[in-house]
Amino acid sequence: MIKNHITYNPFSDWQFAFAKAKESYIWDDRGTKYIDFTSGWNVTNLGWNHPDIQKAMLQQVRKNMYAPMWTSDPMQEQYAKTLLSYMPTGIDVVCRATGGTEANEMAIKIARAATGRKKIIGFKDTYHGQLFAALALGASASDTAEIAPLVSQFIQLEYPKTTQNAKEDEKKLALFAEMLDKTLRDRDVAAMVCEPEMVTGWGSCWVGVPGLIKTIRELTTKYGTLLVLDEVGTGFSRTGKLFGFQHSGVIPDMLTFAKGISNGGAAIGAVVTTSAILAPVQSQTHLISTFGWTPVACAAANATLQTHVREKTWEMAERKGEVIRIMLQQELKHTGLVKDIRGLGMEIGLEFTDNLASKVAEHAMKHGLHTVMGGSAILQLMPPLTIPDDILAKGLEILISSVKR
Repeated sequence: MIKNHITYNPFSDWQFAFAKAKESYIWDDRGTKYIDFTSGWNVTNLGWNHPDIQKAMLQQVRKNMYAPMWTSDPMQEQYAKTLLSYMPTGIDVVCRATGGTEANEMAIKIARAATGRKKIIGFKDTYHGQLFAALALGASASDTAEIAPLVSQFIQLEYPKTTQNAKEDEKKLALFAEMLDKTLRDRDVAAMVCEPEMVTGWGSCWVGVPGLIKTIRELTTKYGTLLVLDEVGTGFSRTGKLFGFQHSGVIPDMLTFAKGISNGGAAIGAVVTTSAILAPVQSQTHLISTFGWTPVACAAANATLQTHVREKTWEMAERKGEVIRIMLQQELKHTGLVKDIRGLGMEIGLEFTDNLASKVAEHAMKHGLHTVMGGSAILQLMPPLTIPDDILAKGLEILISSVKR
């Protein structure tokens, strides 16, 4: 659709004019107020227009707004130091990007240069960005037919999602391990790229079988393949940990960040890795980003990370996410309309038995709740992690009544 001279794609078609936002609420241009259950798709994890982040940005605007890519600004250096202090042991260098797509493309370039290999593994029906290599990681051929060919030598494996049955999950993990071992044994795969513990892209909210990331780490290490964990959606407290990799304790070779990194304050993304991996191939990887890490974006990102740590926002996500899942289970599982309720922290997929998502979303919107579809049968629930309990309860009441209607 083209609206007001702007193009919108089918996945995020034009819905309404966004007028303003604050904390857990958004308003349209008619002045209608909505409880927000999207966070702009895991962007405003700390709530909309957080005052501490606004203050940090305004202070930086008065000092300096831009630094050329061949220089560094003190705020860039400060944020690099802050971000790396929360990374696994050995992760000691940052690559500057403007968003998640660019960060994931950078990681793929680094992996190919560092290993001398070309093949890259991703999971089917997952999302890592909208450029050619990022799409090749997980997008289906039917979704990209008109823009094909994508980047070559990408391999897509089936995602082993949990069944919540321990024995079945063990079998799934064993079969996946066998398949991954077979794919890696020729030692021609540069990297495997996946989200830690669950899938936030394409709206599925699949949760991996227990032990999935540890198994991937063991096998990639065995065959000299790099492991890239995409934390664009899982990072910054969304899944009940400050970062998703903390669920398993696995130390990857690279991590990528965006979305919640600046809480929507400015466009920024990052790849973090080790000097041992990057330094020998830095000149061959073309890690150039004109607007990567502007000082204003870094000020927003620095204030965002400090707020998460100070407030222990991941604990809010864990507690409130459990409240959401329990309430939805109690109120909706017996209706026959809901196929599954799944997720981690406050990243929750509500999957219907039929293509009801659009009807539920439309009804909820009319009654003051803003949600987003992850597919024709799925609503992906991503409220701001800081949403007060009473507002969360009100939003759930609207959602539940919209399903039951």
